Amino acid sequence: MEQLFKYYGTVSSISFSSKGCGAADLILGDITDRDKPPVRVEAHGALAKYINEIEMTDAEERYIRSDWYYDSNLFLYRIEVPSGNQHIPAKVITQADFLSDELAIFGPQEYIETDEPEAMSPEQLVAWSDYRFNH
Repeated sequence: MEQLFKYYGTVSSISFSSKGCGAADLILGDITDRDKPPVRVEAHGALAKYINEIEMTDAEERYIRSDWYYDSNLFLYRIEVPSGNQHIPAKVITQADFLSDELAIFGPQEYIETDEPEAMSPEQLVAWSDYRFNH
């Protein structure tokens, strides 16, 4: 398994390739910590599409500082939206590989509309653990 790096923050800037939203160039930042440098990552496939779609809304989920996991090539693998429970995320958005057209969402399927989301259900946590183990 490839090592993944984690950035805690939100999308500061987003742009797409001229071929539509098949690839997104993201700059992640943390507006609460001006000394923390931003990071530039790329999202592809279904994950790029999800980010594009949520950025067009006013859903609270897009403003929540989340954990963004990416590899040494700066390809985004998943987003984990934190919950009030420090050890269980509210939602995980991922895909089997970075070019996949199929999105895997664990936790609520709709956008989160509160700034303090609940932890995902035990059933969703087990499904997320199984998914991580098999991918």
